[in-house]
Amino acid sequence: MGDGEQVNQLTEAIDRLRRGENSPGSAWLTLAGAMVVSVLVALWFGRDAWFSLDELTWLSTSSELDLSDALEPHVGHLVLVPKLVYRLALETIGPEYLTFRLLTTASVLLCAALFFIWSRRRAPDFVVLAGCFVILLFPSDSWHLLGGNGFTVMFALACGLAALIAWDRQDFPGDVAAFAFLLLGIATYTVALPFAVGLAAVSILERSARHRLWVSLVPVALYLLWRMSAGVGGTDPASGGTDWTNLVLLPAWTFESLGTILAAIAGLNFDFTRGATIPPGTGVAPVLAVVALAAFAWRVSRGQTGPMFWGIVVTILALFAAQTLGWGVFGRGPGAARYLYPGLILVLLIGVESIRGARWGRTAFLILWIVTGASMLTAFGLLKEGTDWLATERERAKVEITAVTLLDSTGRPTSPARQPRDILKDEYDSVGGGAYGYLGYDPSTLRGRAGRISNRVDAFLSQSLSLQLAPVPSSARLGNCRPARPAEGRFRLDLPPDGAVLKASLVSLVKLGRFGSGTIVGLGKVAPGYPQLLALYPDSDPTPWFVTTREPGLLGCSLVGG
Repeated sequence: MGDGEQVNQLTEAIDRLRRGENSPGSAWLTLAGAMVVSVLVALWFGRDAWFSLDELTWLSTSSELDLSDALEPHVGHLVLVPKLVYRLALETIGPEYLTFRLLTTASVLLCAALFFIWSRRRAPDFVVLAGCFVILLFPSDSWHLLGGNGFTVMFALACGLAALIAWDRQDFPGDVAAFAFLLLGIATYTVALPFAVGLAAVSILERSARHRLWVSLVPVALYLLWRMSAGVGGTDPASGGTDWTNLVLLPAWTFESLGTILAAIAGLNFDFTRGATIPPGTGVAPVLAVVALAAFAWRVSRGQTGPMFWGIVVTILALFAAQTLGWGVFGRGPGAARYLYPGLILVLLIGVESIRGARWGRTAFLILWIVTGASMLTAFGLLKEGTDWLATERERAKVEITAVTLLDSTGRPTSPARQPRDILKDEYDSVGGGAYGYLGYDPSTLRGRAGRISNRVDAFLSQSLSLQLAPVPSSARLGNCRPARPAEGRFRLDLPPDGAVLKASLVSLVKLGRFGSGTIVGLGKVAPGYPQLLALYPDSDPTPWFVTTREPGLLGCSLVGG
């Protein structure tokens, strides 16, 4: 077979694919292969993922969860389904994080499959598959791809896509199914709510479908009823309130979000200076947003834009409006990573609806797949360079769990507001958090761990307990005194569980430690003739606190009275 004949056969194969003349099985087989790759990639690059701050809150409250608790808002959102799913998984399997990661992976696969089912009715299979590939591997929103918490968003999106498919049936069983999927999606996470708004718009625009308004309006009404009964409102971040004046920023928000999403789809969002995604709204994002809006205007000007087209437009605007409302409260800007997966799905939906019934030229088809290939290569680059933070977040979370558990065992609980929590929310409780097994570091192993871990535990405990030097009461009497001993270029003094009075023969800069090096937490100075009291609070671990200084002559004395 000559080169010319091979080229002709390849050209004919491409032409069959662009015209949609492939067998249904070949498209599904291609999608299945892409799904296998997606699963393997997500499991490998997400191997260091661990419970997020939201998940740790659910875990700590899950053992006593009832229906009333499950209906309580979480940062203003209704997350009934995730709370119940986490309770079931924890009760049956335990806190094995792979379980929750697999839930996310399954939800991503479901989104890709449902997008394919809905879209292949409007465009050739191998045109639609390009969008499926991007859905299956989208590290620009890495947490919703790799972490267990992604189930919350991705399953809600899957429910929205399933509602669209059921709606297309245009019969009563389909309407019942769409209604059920909308309810399930909204009970999972708020990103399903725009789908209900969009289908309401379709019902209004299509006269023959106005009797179907109940499918979307009833779920929206039930959500609003829940929101009012749960006391979610105002502009208080703690209650999940929103700032309605932000709606004036919707055009700007839409432009920046659209550009960021399109740059991510095209794989043009890699920042070589940081080895991560470029900041939202930068790079080629504004150019792509202008091109997309121009294409939208051209499509509308040509007419033949049906109710579903405008319904998807309303859906994406409803999504962007919901994000805009929370900007002043939560401080997340347009194009924030956690917003990208929902935006991706809806941009792809409106793209498919825009090309509905269009004839694909060979050049356009090849460009589509060249862009998709570039997107996949960039996705692997982002995963390779941008997943180290997963291990860091896991380490920080385990440090805080360890410290909070020790604090709660002192019998002198401190308010979460006084604790330097970065990962754990105020609602996290160590008793509830340990109901399915202790998740922190074993304190007996902390001295053998990396200094960044043990020193963080020391700093967390010290700040939470307000450990500091204080004048010795005038009525106090000092008992036995022990001198600090040389240790690793410093002088170290181990302390009794309740603390000690520190005396110095030279002005000594004293630092505190327990599991770490004793060189990070500063206590201040102890001067000759001015003894200082350091009060400590025993907890469940016997490892003693100690102080270090570079100056000789430091003494630790017991306090007899005072």
